[in-house]
Amino acid sequence: MTDSTGEVFISYNHEKKDLAVELDQRLREHGVPVWRDERKTGPDPLESQIESVLRSDEISGAILLVSEDILDSPTILNVEIPRIHSRQKDGDGFFTFVLRCPGLSASETNEILSSVGTINDFSEWFFHDLETREEESPNYNRIIDEVIQRRLNAIVNSNPDLSTIRCSVNSYESPKPTDESWFHADLSHHFDDSLPSEITWNSRIRETLRRLTNHLGKHAENKTLEFTGRTRLPIAFTIGCQLPTTRGIHAMWTQQDPNLNKITWDITSPPSDVKLKVDPQLKDSSQTDLAVYLSLTDDVRPEVGNTTSGLPNFNTEIEINRPNYQQEITPEQGIRIAETFRKTVRNELNTRSNIETIHLFQSSPVGLSFLLGQYTNTLPPIQTYAFNDNHKPRRYEPAILVK
Repeated sequence: MTDSTGEVFISYNHEKKDLAVELDQRLREHGVPVWRDERKTGPDPLESQIESVLRSDEISGAILLVSEDILDSPTILNVEIPRIHSRQKDGDGFFTFVLRCPGLSASETNEILSSVGTINDFSEWFFHDLETREEESPNYNRIIDEVIQRRLNAIVNSNPDLSTIRCSVNSYESPKPTDESWFHADLSHHFDDSLPSEITWNSRIRETLRRLTNHLGKHAENKTLEFTGRTRLPIAFTIGCQLPTTRGIHAMWTQQDPNLNKITWDITSPPSDVKLKVDPQLKDSSQTDLAVYLSLTDDVRPEVGNTTSGLPNFNTEIEINRPNYQQEITPEQGIRIAETFRKTVRNELNTRSNIETIHLFQSSPVGLSFLLGQYTNTLPPIQTYAFNDNHKPRRYEPAILVK
């Protein structure tokens, strides 16, 4: 029986390697594991490896990138397409997408596939075109949406008693998939050398998080969304913003403390008191930007000071400080911190009617950052910042603009 959480096989001619690599990368960013020959093959003959892989129940589906070049590949014509076709006919949940490359028409695609002498009927395959957008780069979003949707449908339908949908989000290193999570979003390649540019944060990472959480949210009725993973605070915060308290979706973040104990950050937890110092200071009432400094596990002020040359002049600065950085923050205290954050910011917004953008600098557990995001509904756009400890001196850099 096909494992609905298994890898997706990408079939392509190496003349179209750039398209396959990008598709591979984008699928893994959205939590879908991928089998692609250049990352997976071992010392055995290629055709025998591919034959074995495509017979495996651990392959959940396949995407065939169609170009004229596949007619020059005996491996694609004699092994990959016949084996994919056989799995499709078995009807046990294996899915197949035919993705025609840019510049290839539907009739040309049919003509190419009709040349595959071992198969006469492709009617049950799902055809999509990798059309080029205005900026002349292929639009992968439709195929990404289809794969995620099909994967979720298979997971939910095969588990009628399913109560929790699990997703890990990772930006420090590639995730090590386990049975506990069904989506393993891998954003780590954006952080290989340094923090991403603002364009990458917003046009790629933010949109990936939006698309993934929207798909998960559609299947979350009477279920819990559980997130985990080692990731940057702006990412966890943005996911929380996508799942605000007003959306009616039960979502939580699970992580391990330094002693490897499991900690769950959940808005349904009862709030608990925590010592906080809240200090709002008016700077320039003519300005339209509000700064919020969340010094919860460390003091953010020194690194913000190293960032000031790239920051706007602020109308008001709010510091929410926890006096004892060494003391562990509990999830129940996290609820109180999130409530204080929202109440304090709203009070300032009511006082300063010209505020247009909030700038958020935070030092906190990743699960608490997720909670903070859930409490930000109805606030103006929030410019998040990522801590860069590789830069000398250490500083914050603009990350996702949440709006």
